[in-house]
Formats: sequence, C-alpha cells, structure tokens
Amino acid sequence: MPTQTFGRFLAALFLQVAVASAFAAPTVNDVSFVNNQKIKITGKLYLPDSVYSPSPVAVLMHGCSGIYSYSDPARGIAVLYREWATRLNNAGYAALLIDSFTPRNVNQNQCDNGTAGVSEINDRPFDAYAAQKYLSQQRTIDAARIVLIGWSHGASSTLATLSDTMVKPGEKPYKAGYAFYPGCGLFNAFGGISTSTYKPYVPLTILHGDADPLYQSGYCQQRIDKSMTLGVNIFSMTVFSGAQHSFDMARSAVSPWTVYDLNAKVSADSMVMQSLLQTFRK
Repeated sequence: MPTQTFGRFLAALFLQVAVASAFAAPTVNDVSFVNNQKIKITGKLYLPDSVYSPSPVAVLMHGCSGIYSYSDPARGIAVLYREWATRLNNAGYAALLIDSFTPRNVNQNQCDNGTAGVSEINDRPFDAYAAQKYLSQQRTIDAARIVLIGWSHGASSTLATLSDTMVKPGEKPYKAGYAFYPGCGLFNAFGGISTSTYKPYVPLTILHGDADPLYQSGYCQQRIDKSMTLGVNIFSMTVFSGAQHSFDMARSAVSPWTVYDLNAKVSADSMVMQSLLQTFRK
C-alpha cells in the first residue's frame, strides 16, 4: 500500500479517539442504481479528496431509522454515517451509503415493523448487490475490493447479503463484511437457529455489546457455532462488556450512554479500520 494511503489510515485512527469532536462533511454525490426488484435505489457516494484509482470502497447499510438524523430528511444524513464516510475518506477509501427506505416510499422509521416492514432478508440484499454492481462499473473503483458494513437492521441485512445462498459457487462480489449489533434470528431464515444452514462466503465479523438484548438472545453465537460445524471458520463475533445496542452512537458518557458504550465505540471503530487495512491490502 502506498505510504500516503497508510498515512491516511493513521489519521483515521486518530479520529476514532476524538469521538466528541465534530466530523467535517466530505463531498457527497447522489447516485442511483436499479436492483433486481426493479426498484431504483438511491445512495450517497463519498469520495476522498485524492482517489487512488482504482479505489477500495465500503458499502454502508443503515439501521431501521434510515439514513437521516431522527428519520427526518430535513435534518440531513445521520452523524454516524457521516462519521464513517469521513473516517473512510480520510483513510483513502470511498464509501457508498445506500438508502433502502426512501425509494420504497415507506416510513423513514422501520423500527419494530417486523415482517411488515422493509425486509432484511427479502429486500435489502437486493440493494446491496445493486450497489456492488454499480460500483464495479465505475472506473475509479476496484471491484475486487468492496466490503459491506451494516448497523442493526442493516447489520442483519449484511448477514443475509453475505450468505453463500445469495451467490453462485465461487463468486465473491464482496470481500468482507462487518455487522454492528445485528439481530441474528433473521425471522428463522437460513434454516432457523438450532438447525441453521447459514454460511457467509467471505470473512464476516459481528460487533456486539453484552448489554444488548439482541446479543443476549444467543442467536448470533448459535449462528456462528453452527456455521463452524458446517465447515466455515470465517464467521466471528467480538463482544464489548457493558455496551448497549447502538453503542457506537455514543459521543460521551452521558445518559443514555455510558463509559462502556464509549469505550466500545472507540475499540470497535478502530478494530474495523485495522481489519479493513489488512483486507484491502490483500
């Protein structure tokens, strides 16, 4: 990797420590692509000031509140996603934030909608693959270095997207995946829990807090354990002590957040960035 790129990575790590500081807004481009459901999906493409061509890129999948702050388009893109776009851009990588809700003309807040809402299993993986196809056609993007990062609803969607049932044998449209606090029940898809047939086709890391009910259900660990019995050793989970759901939204240890959430955020963000460095260098 060029020295300049590594320098950008180090700069990004310093940003993780300064969690209470404001993140500068990177340049954003509105893009669109049609998925296999024939829906024109929109997204926000963030490019670094100096793009190393072809550039690695992370596709970002938002949570159940959508891409906007407080599910309100008037408030702009949520801080968490702007923060990640900046972090990636500062490391020399591009970022594409998919908007799965606006193009479907649904409520921007899909939390607790269950099977009645936009599906993590039957809808959003189509968006992720449409994004991957779009990016692979851009001359400034390296199609062999595209990873997927998701949060909550988007993290469950990340799991579904990276299932080996979603691709032909030997195909690897994505190079790796990172899932922040997903629900791993997945509405009993992929064979259910105790009889799970779920296997990711690329390395997949879950990041969870042990104070999160979605972690406490045990479903994520069961999915991982079962995948190991099926011969998969690229599916893992890192658990942060005392951290709650959405721990990486913490900017300080002020209610409802705690020092456990803040510590988990810094550790998780740094861990993912370090993993990306290794993934993109291969």
